[in-house]
Amino acid sequence: MDKVAFLFPGQGSQKVGMGSSFVTDPKVTALYETANETMGIDLKELMIEGSEDLLSRTSIAQPAIFVDSNARYRLLIEEGIEPDCVLGHSLGEFSALGAAGCINFEQGVRLVKKRGELMEDINVKGTMVAVLGLDYTEAEKLIKEVDESVTVANYNSPEQLVLSGREEPLDKACQYLQEEGARCIELDVSGPFHSPFMEEAEGKLRDYIDKLDFEDPEVPVLSGVSGSFETNGDGLADLLGQQMTHPVKWVDYVRALGDFGVDITIEAGPDATLTKLTRRILPDIECKTFDEVI
Repeated sequence: MDKVAFLFPGQGSQKVGMGSSFVTDPKVTALYETANETMGIDLKELMIEGSEDLLSRTSIAQPAIFVDSNARYRLLIEEGIEPDCVLGHSLGEFSALGAAGCINFEQGVRLVKKRGELMEDINVKGTMVAVLGLDYTEAEKLIKEVDESVTVANYNSPEQLVLSGREEPLDKACQYLQEEGARCIELDVSGPFHSPFMEEAEGKLRDYIDKLDFEDPEVPVLSGVSGSFETNGDGLADLLGQQMTHPVKWVDYVRALGDFGVDITIEAGPDATLTKLTRRILPDIECKTFDEVI
């Protein structure tokens, strides 16, 4: 029997209209009602027909993506499609933990709301830049030659990195990388995420996580910090508390799927970003989007 992994996307996957095809499905309506009560706003309306600017705010986008991903997870399960393991990209790890039963849905909404608020309120003027077209090991070496305060936040594919840092050093690094043939695209984010600049926010989130009870997951969860499949709830909670300053090593995570024996991935999100990245890393795995299986 084929081994299946569910992939959960991170911030940036949100878009107005997300979930509109199933928002009234009785199998998931209770999730939207719980999210609205927990958030104290009509999150469902924002997701379906709100403003793009408001939905893109970190403190709104993160709960919206968590709700959307968990609704898709429930619908996949209702169709009899069950994962053998789960993993997420940055914020997506919280969705994966919710899907795996480590935290209940309401706890998850509160947790990602807190995470989004902390990330939105960081007292550091910085940003993130995607770097495309260079082998990531070569790009990483070049970055270190320019400015050590610029760090790699995401290893998305063999030819795609995301950098974090203050604006001036990032501009300098990008000029150098572009001279070497790279393409640099500034991302629409509120800070230099997945970098040492997030230390203060990470500490506050860890204090919040420590107050929650994490159950052992129903299926193995690939931790974004350890890079391994974890089956202990307390261990996953501890690792999650280190995630904000840790780079997202998506290339390594996907290769770990291959080692785990995964045959099929299904992206529980509104687009195909992780599906496309995964295909580039492990072309032998069958990669599907939610819409292709539901």
